[in-house]
Amino acid sequence: MQVTSGLPRLIEIFDARRTPSTPEMEIHLNKQYNDDKNAKILAEKIKEVKLKDIIKEIKINFSDKKIEALVDNEAVKRVHSTLDTIVKRLNETGKLSGKVRVSGNTIIFDGKDLDFKEIYKLKEKAKDTQISGIKGITQILVVKRDEKYIILTAGTNLEEIIKFKEVDVSKTISNDIHEVAEVFGIEVARAVIIREINKVLNSQGLDIDYRHSKLISDAMTSNGSVKGITRMGIISQKSSILARASFETPVTQFVNATLKDNKDELDSVIENIILNQPVPVGTGLPGLMVEVAGPLTDQKPKSDKSVAKLTKDTKEISHK
Repeated sequence: MQVTSGLPRLIEIFDARRTPSTPEMEIHLNKQYNDDKNAKILAEKIKEVKLKDIIKEIKINFSDKKIEALVDNEAVKRVHSTLDTIVKRLNETGKLSGKVRVSGNTIIFDGKDLDFKEIYKLKEKAKDTQISGIKGITQILVVKRDEKYIILTAGTNLEEIIKFKEVDVSKTISNDIHEVAEVFGIEVARAVIIREINKVLNSQGLDIDYRHSKLISDAMTSNGSVKGITRMGIISQKSSILARASFETPVTQFVNATLKDNKDELDSVIENIILNQPVPVGTGLPGLMVEVAGPLTDQKPKSDKSVAKLTKDTKEISHK
């Protein structure tokens, strides 16, 4: 299976793309179904099968205005279906409704009411009609890890997969962050972001502290939905004008802030670094008052009354 990795995958994760270029799932099985036979049966059941996957040939009979599809019986067995079930499924879809029947080993589509152009369109539509499996799962691979059987898929559909009794819902996961957030919640999506980042870093042999991936996943999911590190994602949520301006579109941010008469409170790190001043966080938060004496000053030491007053003022400021 082709799986996107390296820098392209990292960019996908950090941008929080709606659909990954190579979506995949890891399907874990419950203990009673965790064997080679059950894993293969489930894998064959869930793979998306279209009509073109189970026919030997399909042709248009122009004289009778009908389409004839010769079925491969072995392929029908592999997808655990029957000709009657396939015909029923075809009849349930739009334009094909009531026009499909089976004759021996051939599926016949009636196109008497259609012109030749529409018959050709019907043929192409029929070939791409899903007849079994789960939409989106185009490839399957059964692997064995630590005495356990896992089904790897190209394509994802978590919502449908977790309905199968054989599937262990607590371990089954997808690399589609948005889909995980919708099905399992934002906490699991955060864990998937960390997992996917670490998977890329480990495959490239990079040793980066896991706290970095935790911090970035927290930033991407802090408001309850998955946001990318883009000007339309987490950057747009910042209240500081200077902080937003530091990311890609400074002129736009300054113009909009000026037109709306916005004010920057200079509360966080970025905007204070831009202005070259201490950040009001941690040790930058309190002020400090001391009496300067000794070689640092030419003046004489202040009287005891002055020192007492200075101490009193300092305590009042600290209290405030």
